[in-house]
Amino acid sequence: MKLFIRIGCVAALLYLQSCGGSAIKNKADQDQTSSTGSKSKIPVPAATDNLVINNQNDLIGYWVGEFGPEVTPGDSTSDDMGNGDDTFNKINISIDSINSSKVKGHTVIAGKVRFFNCNMVKAGSKYQFMFKGGADEKADGVYKFSIAEGDSLLKGNWDPGSDKIPSHSYSLTKKLFRYNPNWKIDAGQYVDWNKYKAIKVKEGDEDYNQTRFATTSEDLAKLNPSTDILTKEQVANLKKADLLVLRNSIFARHGYTFKKPLLSLLFSQQAWYVPISNDVTAELTDTEKKNIALMMPFEKNAQEYYNAYGR
Repeated sequence: MKLFIRIGCVAALLYLQSCGGSAIKNKADQDQTSSTGSKSKIPVPAATDNLVINNQNDLIGYWVGEFGPEVTPGDSTSDDMGNGDDTFNKINISIDSINSSKVKGHTVIAGKVRFFNCNMVKAGSKYQFMFKGGADEKADGVYKFSIAEGDSLLKGNWDPGSDKIPSHSYSLTKKLFRYNPNWKIDAGQYVDWNKYKAIKVKEGDEDYNQTRFATTSEDLAKLNPSTDILTKEQVANLKKADLLVLRNSIFARHGYTFKKPLLSLLFSQQAWYVPISNDVTAELTDTEKKNIALMMPFEKNAQEYYNAYGR
């Protein structure tokens, strides 16, 4: 996974997904759709703590990993700035319950929660699953995956049923989601390639223009809005991207699944991140609500921070 998050025009998205709710709603991004703060009806599976499958009860829970188009060298989507609009996200296939061979579950990906019912087939020591379901808005598709007893890796693919859309593969591991306000952003960097400016740079006797892009700064690592009540003095001079990511880190810690490609990719790079819901407003702590309310007006009026990167 790349350290830099790249976004171009819609036709040039390879890696390419903020939040709110009533008083804390981000009107610019419109990701958090609930304005009531009511609890989500998305099932929470009663998972065992076993990460290696011993029996079918161990299958119940969140199965999480990278989800993206299958590519081969030379394909446009295998290039950093390919011409496809395919996206790499983190997917959560939640197996909610198993009754004999009847399975109920849901998928969480790119801001969407989709429910499914299917049959489980056991062939020897291997459990096999198949159900219809979309990975995006372009195709219904079919998910197929399997895992054997004694294994910890659930492998499968999503077939869109269309030659115009690439199939997606995935290898998922069981994740036990537990909210932790101390989780920090320790991988990746938010870079918006749509926001840039030319800076005149002098090198020796020559002047030339260097293109710099809007990104987060080192200040991002200094604050945690899930553990500490922030002050106006602390956030007043933060740059726009820092405030955006800090605010959305709150939602990420609660398992929010991001629609915005940049945010989706950034948080998908965090080892602790598990997308479980498209509405986590009811789970926010008082500290987090206060900090969101504080940061939003500063974020709206903050200046961009630009840095230089090769493309």
